[in-house]
Amino acid sequence: MTHASASRVTRPIQPHFPIFESSPRDGRLRYTTVHWEPAPARLKGVDAGADPCGVSLPLESRHRSRQLIASAALIAGAAYLLWRWLFTLSIETLWLGLPLIAAETWALIAVSSFVFEAWRLTARPVPDYLPGRRTAVLIPTYNEPIEVLRPTVLGALTVRADPAPQVWVLDDGDRRWVAAMCDQLGARYLARPSPRLHAKAGNLNHALGHIDADLLLIVDADHVPLPHAFEHTIGYFDDPRLAFVQSPQVFFNRGFQHPKSDDPLLNEQSLFYDVICPGKDRNNAAFWCGSSAVLRREALHSIGGVATDTVVEDAHTAMLLHAHGWRSAYHSEVLAVGLAPEDVTAFLIQRGRWARGCYQLLRKSNPLSLPGLTLRQRVHYLASLLHYLDGPQRLISLLVPPLALLTGTMPLVTTPALYLALFLPQLVLIPLASRAMARGRYRFADGERWGIVRAITYTKAAKALFSNKPIAFAVTPKGTQDANAKPTILKAPILYAAIALGSVVYQTAAQLIHLPGELPIFAFGITATWALVTTVFATSTALAAARIRHRRQSHRFPVSLQARYTIAPNALPLTPAAITDLNSFGLALTTHHNLPTNGPITIHLSLDNQALHLTGTIVRAAPHTNTYGIAFDPLPDATQDTIARWCFRHPFGQSHDLNRPQEQSRGQRQAA
Repeated sequence: MTHASASRVTRPIQPHFPIFESSPRDGRLRYTTVHWEPAPARLKGVDAGADPCGVSLPLESRHRSRQLIASAALIAGAAYLLWRWLFTLSIETLWLGLPLIAAETWALIAVSSFVFEAWRLTARPVPDYLPGRRTAVLIPTYNEPIEVLRPTVLGALTVRADPAPQVWVLDDGDRRWVAAMCDQLGARYLARPSPRLHAKAGNLNHALGHIDADLLLIVDADHVPLPHAFEHTIGYFDDPRLAFVQSPQVFFNRGFQHPKSDDPLLNEQSLFYDVICPGKDRNNAAFWCGSSAVLRREALHSIGGVATDTVVEDAHTAMLLHAHGWRSAYHSEVLAVGLAPEDVTAFLIQRGRWARGCYQLLRKSNPLSLPGLTLRQRVHYLASLLHYLDGPQRLISLLVPPLALLTGTMPLVTTPALYLALFLPQLVLIPLASRAMARGRYRFADGERWGIVRAITYTKAAKALFSNKPIAFAVTPKGTQDANAKPTILKAPILYAAIALGSVVYQTAAQLIHLPGELPIFAFGITATWALVTTVFATSTALAAARIRHRRQSHRFPVSLQARYTIAPNALPLTPAAITDLNSFGLALTTHHNLPTNGPITIHLSLDNQALHLTGTIVRAAPHTNTYGIAFDPLPDATQDTIARWCFRHPFGQSHDLNRPQEQSRGQRQAA
């Protein structure tokens, strides 16, 4: 089954939907036809900023000072760029000056699109629940290990709805142990026959021929849904033209994309999910992000299923749905917790796939020319697709200082006073505006670190913009990798730091003993400072990535629990202790007594009023703290499942309750 291509979006939707179905038993394909009514025409009179029912969307309070700073920054940036293009270029230095001014121009375009998207955000309350809708939780999987997939299935089985949702595990790896696990837990199992084309999109499309639910909660195999996922989203579908509801993606583990922060929800994608998505929602342009979303099955059928022409099937599908007149909603409450890439290598594999897919989508189904989108929807989609030009732009901004210092080339021709008069206002105002519009979800140092490490990956991905070759779907590595592996990507920022530092040393010598390529003293000061600042960021990026090492089989959840233990079989009385982290394979225990490492231990713990008796080995002792790492002996599946369910209901500890309704987004609460 293939999705509706860009050339098909203006044609009438056919009332019959062809599907190749396969029997889960014999794997043979058979052709069938599902009857669906044509999608109604686009509703008239619903302006941008109106909710699906035509009523004005609830928006955050207007912050005039924030918008004033953003407007001033854009004016200052436009004045600076106008001056740069008209008066500072020289034919002799155009080889360096033109790339630099192009990078500066793109930077202002990116800031402008961010201001547009973040100008004002929606603040949707939790809608009233609608009983009686047929629902299903879909978990597409390919090669995830049991310690990743099983908690997701367990979480899906706790999701509440009336009637109870079906839980489907869509196994593109056709693994026997997955089928056995589903049979044990009570989930439904489906594996499609070969050839398994189009990766996740093909897997979901195959499932559409076997599932008769109206609303589909789709979660990745490493995203554990919370019990209220349907209860807090079904109400949106009272609107018959609503195609999907997207929610934020947060991560229970801490990897390269997490900054040093007391906020466990803060990560590299927080700006997108907490600010940009509610901003897109204002203009009916929030898009499906692949996981933690509820989709209307009828809407998918109306466009021929999940899009398969690109490796960003989620955003592509959402754009086709919007082009067909369907609406979307962004629900700012966390509905699932996921597993973030553990190290920088996995992080870049994922980001590289996103970048190639967005370039591919830009070429195959450009939002500027796709019929059916509103003007504001085109701007929103274009802003997201062009985000990945940040890679080439940042690479240019990194390379210009050392090239100027080594060659003595001045990329712009001006006087110091005029340069400072036009450069400094936008240098001050643009970061201030970005910080204000980000509403506490962006920090400059973290943004620079992530930007530097993504630069080469995003730049390489740009080949997809000019190539018709199919792009393989690179699955993001899940779980802990080899702790001794050295990410090769770290060579790039280290090499850059060495070159930049060497260029500063050379130009300093040129200033002292008049070597070839000596720059004017003002140009030397500005360029050397620029090079040194980027050297610091590149070095800190390499060090931060190198520090990410995960020794354990599975993530340990922070907890605050009381337990009792004994290190002698059947000994009484039991000694009290505090449990500070926990998963299905072990825990950390703090006590006032010294315990022997490599010795046995029995721990008595209560979770959800269920008494657990856990045996294990003391494998590690933290110096000077009386905190010990315990590895459990093999536990019964029921005990492991009890621990997993409890941990995923409290992924950030008992003090962070994700099961309560949230009336506004985390970004808005931060801003308040």
